[in-house]
Amino acid sequence: MKVFYLYRAEDESGISGTGRVAQGFVADNGRAALFWLSEHPSVTVYDSVGEVQAIHGHSGKTELRFEPDYKRAFNEIKSALDASLLDAAVPRLPPEGSARKMLAAADPEPPKKSKK
Repeated sequence: MKVFYLYRAEDESGISGTGRVAQGFVADNGRAALFWLSEHPSVTVYDSVGEVQAIHGHSGKTELRFEPDYKRAFNEIKSALDASLLDAAVPRLPPEGSARKMLAAADPEPPKKSKK
């Protein structure tokens, strides 16, 4: 699910205001739900985020801004770092040291030996 906000530079209708005026979610199937943050709140479901832009974009006066998916990005970086840090650190640790034993217990695969 992706999160986005509608930002308005100008309020043509005089109802929704300017700045961040609505919050939306795009589901995995592509449908979008839009929640208005004004004093007249409502919720609408659209077939796509393109429909939201076409209906509420007001010729560029309203911008859809997607929020970064920090959780997904963190997990991808973490998994890449976990593998590379273990591969880099374990061979440099003393074979009988407690740090190597602890890392070996956490990682069921034995460390790879580097070829030089």
